[in-house]
Amino acid sequence: MSKIEWNPRKQKHIEFLRCKINTLHNEIFHLALDVIRGELPREELETKMTLYKKYSRRLKILEL
Repeated sequence: MSKIEWNPRKQKHIEFLRCKINTLHNEIFHLALDVIRGELPREELETKMTLYKKYSRRLKILEL
């Protein structure tokens, strides 16, 4: 059995990160379409992308 099964707090954190990553992925997709159309500045999209990368790295570390 993995260590995740024995640590419910860690499991909850992993589930939270997965949910947050999925939400950011959807937001990035829709923001990218708006940036391409010229409706929004690029900075907001870049901020969401850095958060996506940050949370993805944390999730990979926790799943080890």
